[in-house]
Amino acid sequence: VGDAEKLIASREAYVLEPRRGVTNRDMTLRVGLPVCRAIVAFGRGDYASVVDLLYPIRHRVNEFGGSHAQRDAVQKTLLEAALRAGARDVARVLVSERINVRPCSPYNWLKQAALADVLGDRAAAAAARLRAGELVRAP
Repeated sequence: VGDAEKLIASREAYVLEPRRGVTNRDMTLRVGLPVCRAIVAFGRGDYASVVDLLYPIRHRVNEFGGSHAQRDAVQKTLLEAALRAGARDVARVLVSERINVRPCSPYNWLKQAALADVLGDRAAAAAARLRAGELVRAP
């Protein structure tokens, strides 16, 4: 975590320096720093902070570039943090968004099952796990 915190401190200093016409500064401020801080918070087990940092920017992560897989890793980190933090309403929104975009993703249905477990809905959890299994076995 020490090296990560040093990197964050260097980026915080970077965004304070006046740089006209440099879009990287703005992207770092709006997206890069919150993502970096969230990753460090996740490593510390501070899941509520991860949700506080990533939820407001979840639809802007693409501004920073990266591959689809890298951006999805940020979204998955947010969802996992919401589940671990007990942020049920946030987790519900995130799972719903994921399933609406990719209804054939076993991962999404497994997260639906995890959410149902948190909510104490065994039947919904079992149904979501069944759907995930069907998708894995589908040709």
